[in-house]
Amino acid sequence: MRKETGQGTAAMVMAGVLAVFVIVVLFFAFPAYSRYQKRANANNNVKVSEIEIRNQAQRVQIAKQKAEIRRQDAIGIREAQDQIAKTLTPLYVQFEMTEALKAIAVDGTNNTTVYIPAGPSGVPLIGDVSGDRVKP
Repeated sequence: MRKETGQGTAAMVMAGVLAVFVIVVLFFAFPAYSRYQKRANANNNVKVSEIEIRNQAQRVQIAKQKAEIRRQDAIGIREAQDQIAKTLTPLYVQFEMTEALKAIAVDGTNNTTVYIPAGPSGVPLIGDVSGDRVKP
């Protein structure tokens, strides 16, 4: 029987040593794990910051490209206006106005406006006769 008691005592001692070992390991491992987590979080924050910086740089590049597109559009519009200005004559403008007046007369929905061809170079003057008197 003494042998069994010795074996039981040895097992209890081993269990106690194991319990102390587990407590010691947890005592030292928890701060180490905490330091690991802090380091991992710091690394993740650095990576997130790098991604945000790349995204911001990409947004800046897109804004620059949009500005260049607007600039090229403005250049094209200006060139078209210059081309029109070279060929646009007062006689042609008068012709276009006469064509517009014809379209208004044919339409028939605008019966309160009278066009009087008495302006400079025969350009019609426009007056509204919807009231009692003519309003230039």
